[in-house]
Amino acid sequence: KYIIVLFAVAIIVGVFLVTTKSSTFVTKASDGLSLIDRMVEKPFQWLSSVKSDLGHLTRTYNENETLKSEFYRMKKESNESESLKEENEQLRQLLEMKSKLNVTKLIASDVIMRTPATWKQELTVDSGSSKGVTSNMLVVAGGGLIGKVEEHSTIVNLLTNAENTDKISVKIQHESSSIYGIIIGYDKEKELLKISQLNSSGDISQGDKVTTSGLGNFNAADIPVGEVVSVTHSSDYLTREVMVKLYADSMNVKVVELVGNPS
Repeated sequence: KYIIVLFAVAIIVGVFLVTTKSSTFVTKASDGLSLIDRMVEKPFQWLSSVKSDLGHLTRTYNENETLKSEFYRMKKESNESESLKEENEQLRQLLEMKSKLNVTKLIASDVIMRTPATWKQELTVDSGSSKGVTSNMLVVAGGGLIGKVEEHSTIVNLLTNAENTDKISVKIQHESSSIYGIIIGYDKEKELLKISQLNSSGDISQGDKVTTSGLGNFNAADIPVGEVVSVTHSSDYLTREVMVKLYADSMNVKVVELVGNPS
């Protein structure tokens, strides 16, 4: 009997130990598999995160490009609108002047070229001799005279050219008297036109109106030029120099009128 009991106890203890070891093994194996699973999963999680970040960056970049494109388009449209407004205003001024000019020939022209180096000296228009332009034609824009046409050319020599030697004849109106003179140059520091070789010693005052006289080579008369700012005497007091503020601003002119009285 005792032997049978001992044998039974031994079997029970053996089964318990095997079961315990098996459970521990299974637990450890399960932990090991979980660790391996986590190790394998980590790179895929990182790649998924990187892919998500790259997708976000791509969307942000595309949105920025779209916004920039829209901004540039709106900016271009705004600039074009402002340019058209400016050109329309210049055309309106030319139409107002047209009815007041005492000339027989007028040729409307667009400014087609200007270079930074000679911006204040000259500009190029789209009308030349083929359209009847002659070298004794004057050029008006912005409410007044801005220059003259060069001989056999589409180039306009501006009054703001400091080396201007065109010798355009002008008339200074002082109250009821008129004094005639010649445009001799332009003071680029003071931004004033210089008139000399006056035909009279009569009074000239600040604010007196200056127009073209119609005498000499340029026979278009009464084109507005500017207003007298000051009068200075030469060192020997024999001659005077009249400084005139121009009516017209030729810096951003887009359209002009070529005017004259062909003989």
